[in-house]
Amino acid sequence: MEYNYELYIKESNTLLPVLEGACVKTILINVVDPEFNVVYLETDKGVFSLQGEMGGEYLGVHRRSELPEITNQDGCIICKHQPFNMFEGKTISQARQIGAAWHGHGYEFNFEGVFNRTMIVQSIYCGAQPKGLGDCLRLGVGYYENEWRKI
Repeated sequence: MEYNYELYIKESNTLLPVLEGACVKTILINVVDPEFNVVYLETDKGVFSLQGEMGGEYLGVHRRSELPEITNQDGCIICKHQPFNMFEGKTISQARQIGAAWHGHGYEFNFEGVFNRTMIVQSIYCGAQPKGLGDCLRLGVGYYENEWRKI
């Protein structure tokens, strides 16, 4: 069976442009130890989740009715992710796709007033899949230095 990943990715990303101009109030993540599985964004435009689709081959954006509560009970962990705390209270100036299905599909977010850092949420399928991890996310902060140094 063949999949039309281009179409699926297009459909799963229809809400990505809605995030541009949104002020992020809270960022939470769902952890199924040791994997990151979902990123929740509470914004002034509503609550959204960034999560893997079809086993994590690519990501999708979904609207949620409410932000889940922070918890660490019965194997369900919803918590803050310290590296992303710097983006809370900031407005998303650009939300864009990066990568492709099976090759690190994900999102990169730029924020107003934050010129050298971006928030990156990416599929685990980026190059080689790490051993023991399946459909989880890679979370990162892109750091950009705009300074030339003579070596």
